[in-house]
Amino acid sequence: MTIKPLIWGGALGVLTSTLPVLAETQFNGDMIQGKPVITRLDVDSLEPGKQHEFYFRVAGQNNAGQHYYLPVSVLKGEAPGKKVMLVAGVHANEMNPYLTVHKVKERLAVEALKGTVTIVHQFNIPGLIANVREFVPSGPVKVNENLNRQANTEDTRTSGQRYSHSIWNDLLKHNADYAIDMHTANPTTFPLFAYTDYSIPAVKEMTRLFGVDVAFSSQSQTTVDGAYNGIGVPAFTLEIGARDVYEPELVERAVDGTLNFLRHIQLIEGEVMQPELPVETEHWEDVRAEFGGFVVPKVQLLDKVKKGDLMFVQYDAFGHEVKQYHSPADGVVVQIIQNPMAESGSQLGSVVY
Repeated sequence: MTIKPLIWGGALGVLTSTLPVLAETQFNGDMIQGKPVITRLDVDSLEPGKQHEFYFRVAGQNNAGQHYYLPVSVLKGEAPGKKVMLVAGVHANEMNPYLTVHKVKERLAVEALKGTVTIVHQFNIPGLIANVREFVPSGPVKVNENLNRQANTEDTRTSGQRYSHSIWNDLLKHNADYAIDMHTANPTTFPLFAYTDYSIPAVKEMTRLFGVDVAFSSQSQTTVDGAYNGIGVPAFTLEIGARDVYEPELVERAVDGTLNFLRHIQLIEGEVMQPELPVETEHWEDVRAEFGGFVVPKVQLLDKVKKGDLMFVQYDAFGHEVKQYHSPADGVVVQIIQNPMAESGSQLGSVVY
């Protein structure tokens, strides 16, 4: 299959070239808990003016011969417009994204939409069941896989690769004009933070509409947002605090940012806010543990630090201080360890500058 060259244009880099089009949404006739099962999604083929809820059956089977099913909502307005993809749970134990997309869905009235919002509520089902970050194979070879390093893989040798390949090609790839992949820090904690590619003007603009505290400009080819940017669909990764917990203030800010973006592209009506610009940077330094033991942070997220400022103190099993860790640069604290215990090499925190 040949994909034509992409052309960016318009205020938010609207894709003007033609990509291969999926066949209509494919139903396999199954029902799970009252929801129809699909094996391929084409939002353009769905009835407008309705909220659709499906289980997407991922290709491949676990060691019991059963499939994995992803809960997917499609909110399709009566009027045509942009298509936005919201993804939660690529890293399965990151809780705030699940709650963010739920709250976005609650606040969208289908009859008022001019366009379509698709929500992948739970992306990494094996990881979610195991309450870990990665994809967990069910077979005897327990090599977990980071799905956000193979989002658009063409390799299908492993179970995780088959899982990623199916979701990208049959669920995500052709159903978005814009995409936001929602995460949290893991195992540290973030403020409201964006991994984003500022070399793409459309991505830079959409990131700024979310009101994040820090925007770290970087490029990727194998993450969900990088895969989308690679086919000309503006996308970025929104980091919402810490894993394993619910942080309502950060979730609410993420919801507000999402709705603000939807207003900007005229998918919903309302005044578009212009948030304060974030700290925007391409420079990052980690602070890592040299020993094992208990760690006490001496800084908070978004603190401004000078090179040499005290950031962490580490204690051994007897309570003796074994190490003080200092800032490697003048900058802003963007990550802090969640668990007070660390082993040698563990990330304790990060500074951007």
